[in-house]
Amino acid sequence: MSGGSVAATYRFNIDQGTTVKRTLRWLRDGLPVDLTGASARMEIRTAVGGTLLHRLDTTNGGLTLGPDGTILIKIAPDVTTAWTAQSGVYDLEVVDSAGQVTRLIQGQVSISPEVTTGV
Repeated sequence: MSGGSVAATYRFNIDQGTTVKRTLRWLRDGLPVDLTGASARMEIRTAVGGTLLHRLDTTNGGLTLGPDGTILIKIAPDVTTAWTAQSGVYDLEVVDSAGQVTRLIQGQVSISPEVTTGV
C-alpha cells in the first residue's frame, strides 16, 4: 500500500468468531516506510461517530509495527464473537516519532455471522 495525503480505502471482511490477522505494508515512492519509534491506532465502529466495536493500538497489542513498513492487525476470536453488528467502518492512523499523524487506510467492515458457536 502506498502512503499519501489521502488515505487508501480497503474493505475488511471479517468472519465472526475467528482470529483476524492482516498484514499491511506502507510504501512511499515504492520503498518501505521505517516505522521504528512510531505508534498506531485503529477503531472499528458501527458508523462514523457510532458505537465502538473495538480499538486496536500498539499499546494493547492489536497493532504491531515493523521497521520494514509492515503493520500487523490482530483481533482475537472472542472479540468478534461478541459483536452483534454485521457492518461498520474503521480507519487506521500512524503517529510518527515527531507526533505527525497519518491516516493510512479507511473503509467499511463487513462481518459474516458465525454459525458454529459450540466447541
